[in-house]
This record gives sequence, structure tokens and C-alpha cells, in this order.
Amino acid sequence: MEIDRDFLNSPPVKTVRFGGTVADTLAKHRQDAQIIKWLQEFRSCVTQLTKDHEQLIYPLLRLPWVGRSQAVVEEYMAFLSNLVSAQTVYLCACLKMVVSHFSPKRVTICEGGVDISDSDDDDENLPRNFDQCHQALQLIIRYVPSTSRFLMPILQENFPFVQKSSRTLECYVHNLLRLSMYIPALRRDVLELIIGKMLKLDVSASRSDIEEAEENTVQSQRAEDRAEEGLFEMALAEAFLEHVWKVLQSPSQPAVLRQAAAGYLGSFLARAKFIPVL
Repeated sequence: MEIDRDFLNSPPVKTVRFGGTVADTLAKHRQDAQIIKWLQEFRSCVTQLTKDHEQLIYPLLRLPWVGRSQAVVEEYMAFLSNLVSAQTVYLCACLKMVVSHFSPKRVTICEGGVDISDSDDDDENLPRNFDQCHQALQLIIRYVPSTSRFLMPILQENFPFVQKSSRTLECYVHNLLRLSMYIPALRRDVLELIIGKMLKLDVSASRSDIEEAEENTVQSQRAEDRAEEGLFEMALAEAFLEHVWKVLQSPSQPAVLRQAAAGYLGSFLARAKFIPVL
């Protein structure tokens, strides 16, 4: 009892505040050199970063590393490799982070003090960003062979809604197909996921959109058919002219056939205005 009384009567211990959360600190300092230094420090103590240190790890996983300098990308991939190999408890979090980059990010434009969500980012660097994501995923698979068991639910969860733009859906499906090339165990599940989502997309499409798409397809097909027919007609006309000209010039042909060939040649050239005479 005396010990409890002494504890309650003791003055409070002074505390020191280091100035904001880890996320705030990372948001303020986005220089490549500073990020590389932080990642190296975390790599050196990755064995101590247990589940109790989620407040340190999760802000790092939200760090915008895709599309940065090659030095930052390589250091971040090395950090991911060390993290998943030493602390598999963060495997799913790392997979979710990588898969979240399978779709282009939204661009927010501020107009008149109001944030407006613009269309999907058509950044020309998207192919390079996707390459970096797949490199990171292949590194994770190399260090954790059982990754495929945890990856499929994440792919299903992060599949864009059917209301998203066609660009977003196209990028995500492209990355899924690319993923299935180096993870054969998931190939069937990935194809089933894509087909199922495409069926839902087709069902949710309005009748006017379907009719418009079909009409555009028919018109383009007709244009191609007309072009092919025109080419066929020109080839047929040239073959006919060549044949009657040979008959007309051949001394071995009867005179009546040569006379008929001359008549056909003159009549055809007089009526077929699309054939140049000269």
C-alpha cells in the first residue's frame, strides 16, 4: 500500500514531443537523398521491426517510390526484400502496396479553391512505373515463395469498379495478364477473375452504349470491306485489260478474236472512268 501511495503521489514524468507523426515527417522531406538515408537506416534494423512497429512501417509503404530516381527505386526494392524476408507479418501489406500501383493514379486539380478529381493520369511514364511494380513483386516472390497464396485475394479486392474509366480497367487487366506470365500457379485464377469482371462490365453497360459500340464496329467493318472490294475490282480490271491486250497483240490469234478483244478493250475503257487511260 505504501508503494502504491508513493507512486500516486509522485510527480508526473516529463515527456518530450519529437514533432509530429512519422507520416508528417515523411511528407515534409521528399528529397531522394533523405529517403535513401531513411531506407538504409530501416534496413539495418529490419529484424527489430516487428508487428509492434506498424506505425513506422505503414507510412514507409505509402511512400511514393514509383517513378522516382533509379537510386530510390533500387533502395526501396532492397528494403521490401529485407522486410518480407525478415518480417513476413508485413507480406500482405507489401503486396497491397504494389498492387495499388497497377492502375494509374487520379490527378486532383484545384480550381477556385475547390479540388476537382480529373481524369486518369495518362502519364507517358506509366509503362516504366508498371515495370518497377512487377520487379518489386518478383523480388517478393523470390524471398517468399508462398506469396501466391496471399496474392489472389488482394488482386480480387483491388480490381477497379466497373464504373471506373476504360483506361483504369485496361491498365489493371494488362498488369494481371503480365503477372500471370511469371506466376503460372495463378494463371487460371487470374483469367477467371478477368472474365468474371468483364461479364459484369458487359451486363452493367447501358443498351445505348452497346448499340453505339456495335454500330461503330459495323461501320468500320463496312469501310474495310469497301476498301477490299475496291482493291479486288482494280485487280480484276487490270487482269482483264492485260488479257484482252495480249489477245489483241498476238498474231497467232484469229482475226475475229483480235477484233473482239479490241472492241472489249475500247468499250471497257470508255465506261470504266476509274481506270486511267494514260
